Amino acid sequence: MGGTIDGARLRIGRERRVRLGMWLLLFLPVALAFVVCYRPVMRLKAQPPPGFVETQQEWDATRQAAENRAAEAYWQLAINLVQWRFAFGSELPGEPLEEFKLDEKDFRRNSIAVAPATRVRYWNKLRTAWTQPQAWSETYVWNTDWLRESLSSALDSAIHFTDGIMARLKR
Repeated sequence: MGGTIDGARLRIGRERRVRLGMWLLLFLPVALAFVVCYRPVMRLKAQPPPGFVETQQEWDATRQAAENRAAEAYWQLAINLVQWRFAFGSELPGEPLEEFKLDEKDFRRNSIAVAPATRVRYWNKLRTAWTQPQAWSETYVWNTDWLRESLSSALDSAIHFTDGIMARLKR
């Protein structure tokens, strides 16, 4: 009688281990993909850093409001356009990007905002802010670019290898 109880325990223990092994086989690849694909990225903060908005004591409230609106619009261009082209810590070009300009129809009553000098001034302020860690925040995003790049590289290597073999066979 003792042998059958021990045998039943062994059978139940084996079934549990097999079930646990199956769950691990399912869970480990998912956990590995999560660890590898969930990556930190740096993004510009929604609000510009201190000193980005130009202020001068001789400006009246209307002039300062116009400047604040221009600064906010240029910061939004940085968020929506520039940060996708240049990584955190990289150096921005000396001249503003062609697209780094405000739409005149949105600033009809604010000629200061669309002035070329204002555009250059805020580009230079952006270049300064670009290197300041307080202008950025770290967020985590799902990113599989590494997988696409690895597969592309492997495919390029396979094609190169195959071309080499074909070239040798033609000799």
